Amino acid sequence: MRLTERQLRKFIRKTILHEGAVTPEQLGDDYTVIIQDNGIIATPLKNLGRVDLTTRFSYLDPNTILKMPSYSLRLKYKYNHPKLLEPVDEVFAELEMRKWDGMCNNAWEVYWADVYEDYKDGGFGPLMYDIAMELAGKHGLMCDRNSVSNEAARLWNHYLTLRSDVFTADIDIDNCPSDILDTGSEMAIKKGANHPWHQKVYYSTHYVSGNQKPVMDALNREGKIEYIGHRYPGES
Repeated sequence: MRLTERQLRKFIRKTILHEGAVTPEQLGDDYTVIIQDNGIIATPLKNLGRVDLTTRFSYLDPNTILKMPSYSLRLKYKYNHPKLLEPVDEVFAELEMRKWDGMCNNAWEVYWADVYEDYKDGGFGPLMYDIAMELAGKHGLMCDRNSVSNEAARLWNHYLTLRSDVFTADIDIDNCPSDILDTGSEMAIKKGANHPWHQKVYYSTHYVSGNQKPVMDALNREGKIEYIGHRYPGES
């Protein structure tokens, strides 16, 4: 059976990159990371989740406007082919993050992330999350307050249990709405049980200890970051 070009690309990604997160040095010249500063987005609290604010957070006004800084991350691949008049760019992975000022430990939330099917086994999801954690800096990164896919859950658990360069802090559950936190778990936490992975904030040890961003710095050295709307520390 003859492999199509698409099947061949997928096979190569799985063979070379299946072992874990792709590193900046592994990315070929045709890959680019796009970091876009979306500025401050004003959002009513009631639009940020399905949680019943009147029941669990009676002291919160659902109409409260949160002014949330926001970043978009995108991974792009440039196709070059003799039959093409010019290279074609394909965005194949995306992540959206926003900051909860005054709530949720002032952490950044990953509220959307997706890697297109052909690229799912390439380690690109972990790469985006590593970049997001470095962007979050001293404020840290937390998961979506509404729902988390199985793939994302495995990644957060990996950060919690296996990454020595990541540490966590417990989220203030009395000041952070979450559709994932059920009533039984909430009561258990208030009685002294450990916070589950989805009620923690994740920090880059490199950033907090020395204001370092190893993943972004490496991407900068390789010339594989494109900035839109802002220029970040570490850029040459």
